[in-house]
Amino acid sequence: MRRFGKGLIVTAALVASLLASGQHASAVVTWEFSEESVALGISAVSPHVERTGSIDRLWYPAIPNTLVSDCTDAGVCSAVAGVGRLGTDFTAITLPSGSRRAYFVSINPNNGTKGVYTAACTTTACIDVGASSLTSTGLSVSQSAKAWGVPDSVVTPDGQVRIYVVESPVDAQCTEKIASYISADGVTFTKEAGWRFEGGYVDTKVLRAKSGDWVMIASNGPGCGGMMQQLFVATSTDGLSWSMPQAVTQNDKGGFDPTGYEVSPNVFRIYYSYNYSLKRGTLKIAAAATAPGTVSTTTTAKIGASCTKAGAKSTVIVAKKKVNVTCKKVKTKLIWSK
Repeated sequence: MRRFGKGLIVTAALVASLLASGQHASAVVTWEFSEESVALGISAVSPHVERTGSIDRLWYPAIPNTLVSDCTDAGVCSAVAGVGRLGTDFTAITLPSGSRRAYFVSINPNNGTKGVYTAACTTTACIDVGASSLTSTGLSVSQSAKAWGVPDSVVTPDGQVRIYVVESPVDAQCTEKIASYISADGVTFTKEAGWRFEGGYVDTKVLRAKSGDWVMIASNGPGCGGMMQQLFVATSTDGLSWSMPQAVTQNDKGGFDPTGYEVSPNVFRIYYSYNYSLKRGTLKIAAAATAPGTVSTTTTAKIGASCTKAGAKSTVIVAKKKVNVTCKKVKTKLIWSK
């Protein structure tokens, strides 16, 4: 969502739960995010990245059209020639058949609406697409609608296609919700019941979608929880019920519109926008299973520091002793308190 580092490393504990059966079996996951020192030289928001051979291919909105650049591991980026007319908030997938399909936001000038459209890629490179069609009547809103869109498409473990999208049933700050739509053919979509996230989370990107093992990165909406948008990570067993998103950046450094892919088991390369310039970072995950029903509350809490979920509990070290703290609302802010 287009609103509102170096050497930043933050760790946070996350509880992954909510099995499809409704039973709670949790795993403590420690996240470590570090910003890389590369200077990509790209001013943009809402990127989409795919690993292509030995380079990262980035799609990102520009005027008058989406642009594509190839970036080396060293962070040297060069424009890709021959890019066709692509919609904004571009994302693409490879279907189980091997064919490539794109999803993007496009404006319909005939009726003053904008919607999430889909089109087949003309080649596997997906720098041009064929004729487009609206994915769902539910994914069409007034052209003037705010805080809406930013679709993220993913192939589910059972071969279907799911789109996550930002919706704002109420036009107010921090009321954004994440909805999901499902399709058997990747062309016609049906909305799934409920919300994946509520409370102002936006810009979702599924980093891993395996049976019983989903990982997603997102950001919070502008003005939600601080002066600057942050990056959050959540996990799921089915792509529908997600753990509480946990921040992996801090208030003095932030980001939004994240995208990325898995480099190696539990290591992800992340691209995101900060001050409307693209940055790159690394997200690492290490998990340790706990007994079914166990909930870990260990976080990088600090007395007086901001927190994100009222009632959350943790422990901190004060004068070499463990102290129990709780996330409480003090005046208008949530902070860790004794």
